[in-house]
Amino acid sequence: MRIGYTGNNYPERRNIIGVVDDVDYINVSRYNRFAYINRINFWLSRRNFNPLFNSDYYQFQSLLSPKVNGLHFFNSVSYSDQPWMTTFETVLPYFQEMKATFKDDHHWEQLKSSASIQRAMEAMASHHCKALFALSQNTKRIQEQVLMHFPDFRERILHKMHVLHPPQIALPYRPRSWSGKFQLVFVGRAFYRKGGQELIHALSKIQTEVPIHLTVVSSMDVESGWPGIDESQRQEDIRWMQSQPWITYHAQLPNQGVLQLFEESHLGFLPTWQDTYGYSVLEMQSRGCPVVTTDIRSLPEINPASVGWRIAHPVNHWQEWKEIPSTKESEVSQYLAEAIYSEVKDILTNPQAIEAKGRAAVQRIMREHHPATHAEILIDYYQQMFPKK
Repeated sequence: MRIGYTGNNYPERRNIIGVVDDVDYINVSRYNRFAYINRINFWLSRRNFNPLFNSDYYQFQSLLSPKVNGLHFFNSVSYSDQPWMTTFETVLPYFQEMKATFKDDHHWEQLKSSASIQRAMEAMASHHCKALFALSQNTKRIQEQVLMHFPDFRERILHKMHVLHPPQIALPYRPRSWSGKFQLVFVGRAFYRKGGQELIHALSKIQTEVPIHLTVVSSMDVESGWPGIDESQRQEDIRWMQSQPWITYHAQLPNQGVLQLFEESHLGFLPTWQDTYGYSVLEMQSRGCPVVTTDIRSLPEINPASVGWRIAHPVNHWQEWKEIPSTKESEVSQYLAEAIYSEVKDILTNPQAIEAKGRAAVQRIMREHHPATHAEILIDYYQQMFPKK
């Protein structure tokens, strides 16, 4: 069987490409007319010209029909007549006008009247769309709330929606060695968005009271910006971490090195402000490293109390923080730092619980994210929904 995909980014590699052993995965990006439109628009934007066409990235329409049984996208919708399915992380269609404003009730009249969103909804409701895989129950609930505003398409789309968490390889639990310090770890490119700043503030106090060593792996990318953080502040923060004997800082490590780090660490962290899923949580758990997280989006699903710790905080009906920092010194930032301190101080007084949750975390990954089970689910959909050729 041949399955077409577009994009070769981390989400595609994590959820689609190569997931099923007996499938040939074919990159069909060269068939996509929107790929060429977006390339032209990008070229124009680099030269300070306005886009020539209105186009969103997450769309597919084939110029020629690729020789595949079906198409499997991440976050994209297709207007072609070949059968297709999509795995998605937040909302569909994942267009800029939708993802930027759908959480604000004041924008719904505009969104419902958008020709591009109407067209995408029609594509998802059509018989060419065979399945829509939400990465989590939270993602599915978000899409269900969005579809309440599109009654003409709602029922036709709802019955195609399924929850399919990402696969994750796990290794049998290995007890941690003890060198006189708790080995802690934080990994995440978007350091500030993922709560790295607040984690450092909390652990700076703890390291004066409890023997700890923290390893940080992060490019410290501020992405589109984070309150109070510019390039000067980023460089200052990197220099400060490099000067601290209780911190080891890496701008990056190969994935195998990161997994080895998880296998040697007692406790991991994702005290995040904004995350659609939390892949690093799966990776830490898969190596027996229990995790301290916040309580947003999918994290209550993948980091239950039986395998880790979650910091309680106010959330909205999208299961996101009600408030994120507006400045570096925001009260909500201080709240998170203090909550991390209290939680971690309690955890480190009970090493037996750390080991128990580490063992349980490995079992959870093997039970709920086993790659073989994930592959079986996908191949069943491929065989049922895509015609044989």
